[in-house]
Amino acid sequence: MARRIPAYGIRAPNSCILAENVLRNAAEPDEELRFVLSPGAEEGMDAVAEKFGYTLEVGRSGDAVEARMVPNGRTMQEVDVTGDTCPGPAITVGNLLSSLPVGERLKVNCKNRSSLDDIARAVKSTGSRVVGEGTNGERHYLIAEKAERPAEGVVVANRDAVVIVQSNGIGNAERAYATFLFSKVALSMGKKVIVFLLMDGASIAKRGATMGVKHPAFERLDRLMDEAIGAGAAIYVCEISAQFRGIGESDLVPGVKIAGAATYLDLVSNPAHAVVNF
Repeated sequence: MARRIPAYGIRAPNSCILAENVLRNAAEPDEELRFVLSPGAEEGMDAVAEKFGYTLEVGRSGDAVEARMVPNGRTMQEVDVTGDTCPGPAITVGNLLSSLPVGERLKVNCKNRSSLDDIARAVKSTGSRVVGEGTNGERHYLIAEKAERPAEGVVVANRDAVVIVQSNGIGNAERAYATFLFSKVALSMGKKVIVFLLMDGASIAKRGATMGVKHPAFERLDRLMDEAIGAGAAIYVCEISAQFRGIGESDLVPGVKIAGAATYLDLVSNPAHAVVNF
């Protein structure tokens, strides 16, 4: 269990004196403590942590500094989701996080960077947060921290982003063209554009597949797609749909990324996103 101690505005060395008093009177011997401090007030906290048998981790928390003290010898729970098929990794991590106390952390390892991106979205959508990520050799990892889900309430949001879901692919040239023509219009309006290629729409993601698709009044479809990507549109292709069609990362149009079910659900459920289906 982690205890959060607000101490913003207290300067060093008084912040260290406060930390010593808290540690000396800690209710639980293995309790994790988090001091929310003003920048610079963490000075000297490393010596305090060492004195009481804790390890100090310092990070940012908005405008404040978070000094996290973890009892020596305490290990973080880890899980490796390499080889799991979407949406398995997001489900595994979600179940593990739900079983942890608030404030506990989970390290997720995977060889596939796109799977971790999908997991990160799933973590954030629950109100928890990703507090670290990196690589270790050929493997990627992220560290998720369990948090309380935000209280329900009325959400007021400006729809500054458009999510275009394409599920037909090059088999329906009119809908395929509409996907990127609408993208072009939305970008010209200053909106963020995200295209998600789902089911047969995954065929658009394969390099060279759209070169033979040409509308008499417009550029070839592949050029229209490249133009949208160059203008800032984010293009995702569903991992499962791509696998069904034998499309791997090396087969993708440059700029297209593989994403999982958690990414799709996060995008279409965000109240700041207008969703268009083709």
